[in-house]
Amino acid sequence: MSFRSRWVDPQNAVYLVGTLCFGLGVVHLLTEGEGLGTVLEAAIICSISGVVLVTGYQLPHRRISTVGQWRTVWLGVGVMVSFAMLALSIWMIWRLEDRANELFFLVAFAATLGAAVGTRSGMYSIESEERLNEAEDLTKLLTINQRVLRHNLRNELAVSFGFLNKIEAADADEDVTADVQIIKKHLRKLLRTSDRTREIVSIRENDNGKRFDLPAVVEEQVARIREQHPQAAITTRFDDDCTVSAHAAFPKAIREALTNAVEHNAADIEITVSVHENQQGAAVVEIVDTGEGIPKFDIEAIEGPQETQLKHTQGLGLWIIYWTVKMSDGTLELSESTSNGTVVRITLPQTG
Repeated sequence: MSFRSRWVDPQNAVYLVGTLCFGLGVVHLLTEGEGLGTVLEAAIICSISGVVLVTGYQLPHRRISTVGQWRTVWLGVGVMVSFAMLALSIWMIWRLEDRANELFFLVAFAATLGAAVGTRSGMYSIESEERLNEAEDLTKLLTINQRVLRHNLRNELAVSFGFLNKIEAADADEDVTADVQIIKKHLRKLLRTSDRTREIVSIRENDNGKRFDLPAVVEEQVARIREQHPQAAITTRFDDDCTVSAHAAFPKAIREALTNAVEHNAADIEITVSVHENQQGAAVVEIVDTGEGIPKFDIEAIEGPQETQLKHTQGLGLWIIYWTVKMSDGTLELSESTSNGTVVRITLPQTG
């Protein structure tokens, strides 16, 4: 994925396949004689190659992610090769029966037809698949907001109303300052939860990509966490220089991962943040801590097909990370470290 994204985009890849198929038609016309039959055969190949070129033109305008567009390309190439191999097999059978002729036309026609069928059907099928995934994601997102807001809204307002009733029943000369401060505290928590759920929706709805120097982004966020939490022992290790194209909220996702590790564990927690390139050429950020680990139900909510019970701020932070990585065509893995802490692993395709 990283090599393809550095050197060519999906649209140009489809154009390349279409041009190759068109070239097969031209070669057939120039090498197989000047008869009308040859001209018609070449016209058939060139016409079908036009379908591939039209698909290439339409591809970036469809509601398909970059990963989905590359899947369309490879599906088209795969069907093209399969059709060409099928044609070659038919020709070999004919040859065994002394009926072999028109090998080039047969293979060229089959390959071009395969490219047209593969890219066209691939574009529509992958677009449908991604729309289905999008509907499932939106359902998940709606469920998150509904459950979190319902739980927090009920709890925080119940506490606030309890203290308001206490203030209402108090004597005129009674000091209620402490009660007012408690009410403000709970309302601020409710406001913060509302802001964070709105932030999750914003990440999902705004697909704004940016290029990031990964070590620089991580170092900047680590510096911010160190400033806010001087007691945190954070070690960084940058094995490779990695450049990625990710959602604009990606620095926020890194900060959320670090904040979760610091704020939801003991003060003596040790955190190691590393950046490296894996064997597939993708960029990897690993945040490993020695804390108590992420609650099991939070991990199940992230990794499961549907959102499960989620009732606290740490879970919301995980969803900010999840949606940011997902909108960046990356993957998020949560696992247990050797010290029974947490490993947050973010993998993203690199760009040149």
